Amino acid sequence: MVQNNIEWNLTSDKCLEIIHLTLIDILTESKEYIKNIDDLIRMLNSRTKVYKLHNSRKYNSFSKYLKLEHDGFLNFIESYNFYGVVKTDKNISIKLYKNLADLDDLRYSGKRYTKDSEWIFIDDLGDEF
Repeated sequence: MVQNNIEWNLTSDKCLEIIHLTLIDILTESKEYIKNIDDLIRMLNSRTKVYKLHNSRKYNSFSKYLKLEHDGFLNFIESYNFYGVVKTDKNISIKLYKNLADLDDLRYSGKRYTKDSEWIFIDDLGDEF
């Protein structure tokens, strides 16, 4: 998570709840639970413009919140296992894996512990030697 000095009107937990519920709603409405990233960001901002996220109009969108707090929309999406990124030659799409999304506890249920590019080494030698 990126550190900045911006004071938001909503808590981080509330922002994440609104973002996840809105994204899941948008993706559930789309065919095969997949949507182009540009359309998804536009629809996220459109559906959440009723929230007063920040006093300055410059920062009053959830895409701006994700950019500043999570180092971008794509980085945020890749942090959760119930979203998938589908890259083709010309565009990027986001897919929802609805069976992995726990709507009761979105804050922790789908959080990835590592990125796909990170390695975890487990020393499981135990008492064998």
